[in-house]
Amino acid sequence: MSVPRQSMSRNIFPAPSTTRLAADRVNPRLGRAEPAPSPAAVETAPPNSCRPTQDAGRRRRWSATLAGLILLAAGAAPVLAAPPPAADTGGLIGSALTSAEVAAARDALADDPSLTTEERARLDADLDRVLGNLEALAQANETVLELREVQASAPGQAATIRARLAAAESPRDPPVEVPAGAGLETVQQWLAQETTAVAALEDRLTTLEQTLTEDAEALPGWRRQREELRQQAADLDDGLAGALAAGADGDEPPIRRWLLESQRDRMRAEALVLELRVSGAEASRALARARHDETRQALDQARSRQAWLTVAVDERRRNEAARLRAETEAERAAVADAHPPVRELARANAELAEAIQALDQRTAAVTERLAATTATTTALAQDFANDRQRVAAAGVSQALGRVLIDQRERLPDPRVQRRQAAERADAEAEGRLAQLRWREELLMLRAGAEPPATTAPADVATIEAQLGELQARRLELLERAITAEERHLKVLAELDLAAADLRALTLEYDNFLAEHLLWLRSNVPLTQQSFAALPAVLAELLRPTQWLAVARTLGSRLADDWIWWGGLTLVGLLLVLDRTLRRRIRSTVEPLRRIRTDRFAYTLWAIALTLLLAAPVSLLLALAGLMLTGAPGADGFAYAVGQGLLQIAPGLYCLRAFRLLCMSGGVAERHFRWRADTLVRLRRYLNAAIWTLLPIGFFATTVNGLGEIQAATLGRLLLTAVTLGFALLLARAVHPTRGVLRELLLARPGGLVSRTRWLWYSLAVAVPLALAGLTLAGFQYAATTLFELWINQLWLVLGLVVVQQSIVRWLLVTRRALALRAVLERRDRRAAGAVGGAKAPADAEDEVDLGALDAHSRSLVNALLTLGGGIGLWVLWSDVLPALGVLERIPLWQTSTLPVTLADLGSVLVIAAGAMIAVRHLPALLEILLLKRANSSAGGRYTIITLTSYSIIAVALLYGAGRLGLNWEQVQWLVAALGVGIGFGLREIVANFIAGLILLFERPVRVGDTVSVGMHYGEVTHIAARATTVRIKDRRELLVPNNQLITREVINWTLSDQVNRGEIRLSIEYGSDTEAALRILAEVAAADPRVLIDPAPVITAAEFGERGIELLFRYFLPSLTNRHQIRGELIIAIDRQLRTAGIPIGLPQREVRLRDATPATPAGAAPAPRSELG
Repeated sequence: MSVPRQSMSRNIFPAPSTTRLAADRVNPRLGRAEPAPSPAAVETAPPNSCRPTQDAGRRRRWSATLAGLILLAAGAAPVLAAPPPAADTGGLIGSALTSAEVAAARDALADDPSLTTEERARLDADLDRVLGNLEALAQANETVLELREVQASAPGQAATIRARLAAAESPRDPPVEVPAGAGLETVQQWLAQETTAVAALEDRLTTLEQTLTEDAEALPGWRRQREELRQQAADLDDGLAGALAAGADGDEPPIRRWLLESQRDRMRAEALVLELRVSGAEASRALARARHDETRQALDQARSRQAWLTVAVDERRRNEAARLRAETEAERAAVADAHPPVRELARANAELAEAIQALDQRTAAVTERLAATTATTTALAQDFANDRQRVAAAGVSQALGRVLIDQRERLPDPRVQRRQAAERADAEAEGRLAQLRWREELLMLRAGAEPPATTAPADVATIEAQLGELQARRLELLERAITAEERHLKVLAELDLAAADLRALTLEYDNFLAEHLLWLRSNVPLTQQSFAALPAVLAELLRPTQWLAVARTLGSRLADDWIWWGGLTLVGLLLVLDRTLRRRIRSTVEPLRRIRTDRFAYTLWAIALTLLLAAPVSLLLALAGLMLTGAPGADGFAYAVGQGLLQIAPGLYCLRAFRLLCMSGGVAERHFRWRADTLVRLRRYLNAAIWTLLPIGFFATTVNGLGEIQAATLGRLLLTAVTLGFALLLARAVHPTRGVLRELLLARPGGLVSRTRWLWYSLAVAVPLALAGLTLAGFQYAATTLFELWINQLWLVLGLVVVQQSIVRWLLVTRRALALRAVLERRDRRAAGAVGGAKAPADAEDEVDLGALDAHSRSLVNALLTLGGGIGLWVLWSDVLPALGVLERIPLWQTSTLPVTLADLGSVLVIAAGAMIAVRHLPALLEILLLKRANSSAGGRYTIITLTSYSIIAVALLYGAGRLGLNWEQVQWLVAALGVGIGFGLREIVANFIAGLILLFERPVRVGDTVSVGMHYGEVTHIAARATTVRIKDRRELLVPNNQLITREVINWTLSDQVNRGEIRLSIEYGSDTEAALRILAEVAAADPRVLIDPAPVITAAEFGERGIELLFRYFLPSLTNRHQIRGELIIAIDRQLRTAGIPIGLPQREVRLRDATPATPAGAAPAPRSELG
């Protein structure tokens, strides 16, 4: 590669981005090198550095500086012109340039007055880079020397270690001699020393294992980086050739050659380091492996000594506790006839000594579990590491796959681990409480005991002496008990940590196995499988002696443990109660016939009885399976039979429970109102599954547990048969035109399920057929696992169907009850209206569209169940298909602590969808729930529903922000920008939103209230975030900003009381009987039952008016309902009564007097025009 010629006055060398170009490029331990910049990057110059028009003036200014630099480089020119040294392992990589020459060049630049500040800084930075390269070169050469020394001695050291291991004596038995006279404290000190040694050896072993793993993983990278460095050094050789040619013409200063030379030498040295690491990797690994084995041997010996000393310590503790107990019992017997306080204290001491002995025993048991857990974790970690190495090296073969399958089956059960963790937490809580009690008692006893007041003076000294001795013993026992409890709690804490490590390792190992075993070919394809062993397998399965052995195992289990008899008794009781339970289920139908007696509780009770009715047979199979799998002396056939029984028991229970739900007169027919013909078909298909698929599945599971040959022959055929039978059953049961879903699809032809019926029908049938194909192709493990998931998916769907139908049933019962209550309330109001004003009628409840509420509620239930079903399917499949877990490994962006993955984004989308569904449909469900409360008003219901919607939105936003990694530091700028926007343009919107919240909380205006806003009068129908809707008298809707309802005067006619006042003014002619007219008004008021008696009407003569005497009639109504109609009817009644009494209504009267004020007309003048009035 040639270096383009540049202006020597400006482009001596570009300013580097760092003063240490490659000082840290090679890790002294691993030898990892990072790629250095190419010569093209070295040639990069500022945009204005290539202007040849300025060269002439600059050369004169640089002449002196160049002369000095060329003289400094004169000694190096022969070396630069010589061929580059070979990067072999026989010598070090040297450099003709020294730090002293670089320092002299720096001094020359500092003394040159012709350089500008920018040029001097750039050249100084170039020299810094040269020095950095020289330092990196020196460090690389030091690493080369160290590596050569280590690699030269590695074979000898490894051989020496191996010789020591081979010559090592067999472990002594016992591993450590504990003198019989050694006390507890001495042995405890020895144990502490061994524990420290074990911890140090474990750390050393972990470090060696990490080094082995890291070196093995780094070896390909070392090879790749070595070749990259060699290529870069070769490129720099081309650059140096161009620089030497340019330097010969005197156009370039030597700083460029120095930089290129130092970079080349550094890269060659780093390549040499990597070459040594690659060539000596095998020897280094052999030495590290030998050190690892030696450390492992030392660790095993130290652990043996630690275990032996632990046994010795526990033995001495038990002996000490037994001694204390014997002494306290002797003291108790000695004071059997003493004073009651003395006897009581002696008894307490004996009990405390017994508690200490039991506590030491529990501590010893926990210590044994800790050792077992640690050993299990170590063995499991070793197996995990070995399996990962084997899979990484050669993949998962069929033979290795069988081993991994067996290993996965032997993994610790997470459920057992969780139960043990809960038990340890309870034990820890009890221990801390006991320790607290003992500490409090210890503080109290230090004050001493007072002798009883009723004691005779002669006995006081004796009692005090006895109490003193027993109290001293009590203090000793309390101190020992507190120490023993501290030791017990410490061991429990260590066991918790060890168990947590085991749980984490088990989960990681299980995920690894699941990821690599799902698509493992368990057996050869069917065409390559030999079925010569099939007759023998059939004979083994059908051999009577095998089943007799199973029966004997069951009998021995029943004879050994009475708890199994309890389970069998429960099964027998349920079988005896079969007819009774059926009658009870059918008896729940009677109250459903009438709305008054219908309750959702009857449906729940019927479902519970149905689930109980389906239990006995499944419970019997589960008990038999547990007895067979837990039998200590059971053979392989009995264990396989037990596994088969445990496998089909849940499926039998689910199928039988759904079959009983669909029985004649059962829950599905009477409570869910399913069609009778549909139930007949369902019962037929369920019976077929129970009597055909389950037995085949039982034998398939049993045969697969007998061995590899049995599973590959008869087990494969049985699994194929059950998958094909399941596909055939689904094809008949869910057929869109002939199956059980026919009426549902016909009822909703435009629904999504109906439109996609052939898609989901094809999938439902194709999946079992595909599983049968996988079984025949040899992927028996994958087919079994996926078929179990498919069955569990079916149980999930059936459960969701029952839940959905139960909720729909509850909605129906609630809707009918609300409709009945509304009818009764209307009837009561009419009855109250028929009675004169004795009592104000009840307020009429706003009419509610129950049909719309029911539709919205059903939509909400269906949406939530669909969402829940999707989450359930994800949970089912994610454990077996770790490919779904890849979403957790796709980061979208990084927060300060954790990356935000695609799974986080998916969870946010799920929450957003759930929040949208809830905000849209939840108000209807809440409306139904609140309507069941007799004292709930429309405004109160609206407030609760609106605030609930706001809360759902707020929670969804907070959760989404948290999952996406947003915190206050990241969104505060958005809050600040929002504040600025509010200050300028969003002030009114925010004010209206806050006012809306005030309206919802303070409720000065509620939905359903009648208000007057300005010149408008109407009913509040909706309170939104920005405005409130008021329906005025002409049925138009007035949008009033919420802020106006808070800051301006608003008349609420129905805020605290529905009672309102009406007013009628009328005039009668002067001279009429005023008292008679007032009596008529009072009679009209009393005759109308809608006019309240309290407050009483106000009837009086108001004033003398233009039309006559004005009368005032003020009356009060219980509500605003039909207010104007009532006023009109009162006016008509008043007019009729006044006309009957002959009292005329005053008519408008106005007297107009006309006067002619026109002057006389002179003779000969024209007459004045005639006025309009004249």
